[in-house]
Amino acid sequence: MQKRPVLHLPPTTRETGVQIATAVVLIMAWVMAALYYRDLPDTITTHFNFSGQVDGYGHKKTIFVMPGVATIIAIILALLSQIPHQFNYLVTITEANAENQYRGGRMMLFVISLLVALLAVWAVWAMAKG
Repeated sequence: MQKRPVLHLPPTTRETGVQIATAVVLIMAWVMAALYYRDLPDTITTHFNFSGQVDGYGHKKTIFVMPGVATIIAIILALLSQIPHQFNYLVTITEANAENQYRGGRMMLFVISLLVALLAVWAVWAMAKG
């Protein structure tokens, strides 16, 4: 394996913005779950098939699973973003392209994290509305 340059790149404004948006969406997922929880019946919808039809049920506490999983994923991806020199890239990493490739790799992780958080909000809403 090639020796890649290890760069310590400060976060860009865009990266910071995506991370803040992810945190806000995760907080929204947790707040929604907590607010819906008290009014839910003991058994709620927990799974939908590809047609959007309900095909799974569970205890109302499962409304906290998606925010929990999304939070764990966000933390793991944030930690992984600290080592972009370890990622797999489609091009050979050189001193000339390292910064651009590393920033792109980090941004990809941040966007995935935001999408997972948005999915958690949707899942909480879907479970609550059954």
